[in-house]
Amino acid sequence: PKTSRSQEAVVSTQSTGEPVAGYLFAVEWSPARPLVFAAATSHGSLLIYDMKKSRVSPVLQLATNATKCPAYALAFNSRRADLLCTGDGQGTVKVWKLGEGLTSPLAGEDQILSRIAASSYD
Repeated sequence: PKTSRSQEAVVSTQSTGEPVAGYLFAVEWSPARPLVFAAATSHGSLLIYDMKKSRVSPVLQLATNATKCPAYALAFNSRRADLLCTGDGQGTVKVWKLGEGLTSPLAGEDQILSRIAASSYD
């Protein structure tokens, strides 16, 4: 269906990165750190990104299972920001405890994220 210009959403890419290989099945922002997010991959990896350190490369890559079965789901715990769970194609759910460096808020992160989000408009 045809939409008018006023009905179109403005979407832009602020930062891109490539996981090791394959597809991303889930991505979620950390509830504790505005610059941290996690991704679950088709090769069974859990990737943790910290955009304060790198905008394109994960700071942590963990195997969710030994057979490289896809990891389809992930979720941060809303009450415990240091806990994250993944679910894979074998039906296995794992709970991961993240270190303090990935869960303790840092001064100025909101402003850095705002600059990253605005950078494509410069």
